[in-house]
Amino acid sequence: MRTRVLSAIVGITLLLGIIYAGGLYIQGFFIGLGLLALYEFYRMMAVASFSAVKIPGYLLLIVLMLSPLYPEQLLVVILLLLIPVICYAVFYYPKVNINSIALSFFGAFYIGFLLSFAIRMTDLRYSFWIILLSFLLTWASDIGGYFAGTIWGKHKMAPLLSPNKTWEGSIGGVILTLLVSFVFIYLFEFASLGYAYALLLGITASVAAQVGDLFMSSVKRTFGVKDTGNILPGHGGVLDRFDSYLMVLPIVYYFYIYII
Repeated sequence: MRTRVLSAIVGITLLLGIIYAGGLYIQGFFIGLGLLALYEFYRMMAVASFSAVKIPGYLLLIVLMLSPLYPEQLLVVILLLLIPVICYAVFYYPKVNINSIALSFFGAFYIGFLLSFAIRMTDLRYSFWIILLSFLLTWASDIGGYFAGTIWGKHKMAPLLSPNKTWEGSIGGVILTLLVSFVFIYLFEFASLGYAYALLLGITASVAAQVGDLFMSSVKRTFGVKDTGNILPGHGGVLDRFDSYLMVLPIVYYFYIYII
């Protein structure tokens, strides 16, 4: 726990500095985060004896993440990536097959598409606060779920995927996320929107965070690994820490676009 807390303090401090710097710094951070996450995904594939189509996968991830900046080029680049992969599968069968391609491209699409909302956020007004909000909601859901589950948890939520997850923890995550949402609406004087929107944001963000966490648990169980990696002391891999965040990003983005 000591290592976990110290690692979190250092990581959050660095993260806040990068978000505040904005521009190319935050865009570069998210692209780097995406590449590390996909590296972990391909590493898990290897453990399960799947041969990842790595270079096209990394390129697809970058293209998807940059798609908000260069939307016109997206389809052309995807086509140029798809054709050589199909040829590669033909000549290197059975080492590379439909399972390898599907998993490789799914990992790139899942991570790249969801992180593209972070890139979109960098171009918004109040981008620092919106990006920070997306992290705060995710952390609130995780922290609230952890402590509520530890203290009151009795009823298993998804025992086949995550035996430690309980419905009591889930409710605790929602409650703390709601608190963060209400505080945000109050501090930024968006009360004219009505606190019903804060309620909507808090609930949907926490549910999305928990679903993202459970989905990554299912991926890890499918590949037969305990953690996605070990790059973050006390926290495991990048995907272990940001699995919930990936699902929260589009919630916060569209909340800002269509409600605020």
